[in-house]
Amino acid sequence: MYSREPEALVPAAVDTLPINFAILDDEGTILHTNRAWQEFGDANDIELPGDTVGTNYLEVTARAETETAQEVAAGVSEILAGERDLFEFEYPCHSPDEHRWFLMRAAPFTDGGQRYVAVAHFDITERHEYQRRLEASNERLEQFAYAVSHDLQEPLRMVTSYLGLLERRYADELDEDAEEFIEYAVDGAERMGAMIEGLLEYSRIDTQGDSFDPVDLDAVLDDVLMDLGRRTEDTDAEITSEPLPTVAGDANQLRQLFQNLLDNAIEYRGEQPPRVTISATRDEDEWVISVSDEGIGIDSEDEDRVFEVFQRLHSQEEHAGTGIGLALCERIVERHGVRANSVRPGSTDERNESVGGEIWIDSGPNGGTTFSFTLPAADGLAE
Repeated sequence: MYSREPEALVPAAVDTLPINFAILDDEGTILHTNRAWQEFGDANDIELPGDTVGTNYLEVTARAETETAQEVAAGVSEILAGERDLFEFEYPCHSPDEHRWFLMRAAPFTDGGQRYVAVAHFDITERHEYQRRLEASNERLEQFAYAVSHDLQEPLRMVTSYLGLLERRYADELDEDAEEFIEYAVDGAERMGAMIEGLLEYSRIDTQGDSFDPVDLDAVLDDVLMDLGRRTEDTDAEITSEPLPTVAGDANQLRQLFQNLLDNAIEYRGEQPPRVTISATRDEDEWVISVSDEGIGIDSEDEDRVFEVFQRLHSQEEHAGTGIGLALCERIVERHGVRANSVRPGSTDERNESVGGEIWIDSGPNGGTTFSFTLPAADGLAE
């Protein structure tokens, strides 16, 4: 049994939280703060009075006269006006001695029919520094992959060239075994060259991608179908599509994404001619695009593995390929991220920060595979 009423415990509990916290009325007047509130003023070089209760939050924020303060004031104003249900903003608070980062969140709530707004500032310096180090590490890894892949191309070209020269110059002196050995060597060198080229493309997804613009996916699909024209004719493939949306993205990378997925559907068609359908569904600030086929399918335990670099489920004799196409697709989709507070289809993970896009697989027990992926809607490009 508690010896105090729960209502009496709330202020004491809030005072122990390591966040700067305030409650505003529907006009922005500060009704309550916790002990850590003063740190908000210190971090932003605002000289707050000893007791900020009764002052207007927007007026207090405006004293900083910085771009950050203007962003915060605009977001809280929209919350107070009922124009949005959540405002989140990450911002730096740097002093001569210390560099820190904060996450500010504001959301409305009601009590007894009265509308209020809760405002909190979280210190995310540790998370921000970890993210910065991770991004730097990824960039170094990409540079390393690019350098290694680029440097491997020249000796590989030399191997292929000399094998061809050997075959031409001594063709009359080679027996069937020698010709077969040379053929295997040339085939292996060509496949390695394709893998190196794929690794180069993989390493450049983030570093050499174009800026995001409105991209008409119907036009992208038309280009891809034209490029795949000979292959669709040879396999009697039938590719149908619903009207596709305009999204925010890198047109060249999205073209590569569709080409890889359609090429994959044609390659793993099974005994029947390929039948592929493409559809799109709007989900708040993003589109979910699905590419479905009637092919041989993918076992559920392999659904994650197929997105790993150079991971193949079949031998080269069964199905040709480098094992990097789906890894490229995943990288492209991840680069085309979405804004905060979205819930992924089939997931209970509510995201509270901007994250990369996702691609996933649904495969039926009797074959057939659907690749679904998210792309940001074009109407959110300017936000």
